Amino acid sequence: MIDKQYQGKGYGREAIKLALIFISTKPCGEAEYCWLSYEPENKVAASLYSSFGFVETGEMDGEEVIAVLKL
Repeated sequence: MIDKQYQGKGYGREAIKLALIFISTKPCGEAEYCWLSYEPENKVAASLYSSFGFVETGEMDGEEVIAVLKL
C-alpha cells in the first residue's frame, strides 16, 4: 500500500517490479503462478496489476478480486 500523498509517483509500480524480480529467484521453490487480491472499486490497482500481466480469475478472496500472473 502506498500512502495517498505518495500515490501517482511510480512507487507502487517500482515495488511490484522489484517484488516480481524477487519472486523470479524462486526463494520458496518452484511456483506456477503468483496471485494477489484487491478491492473491486480500486480501478487504479486493477490497471497497474494488469499492466504487469495479472489477469482476474473471476474468484474472490472475501470481498477482494483475485488476479494471477503465470510465472
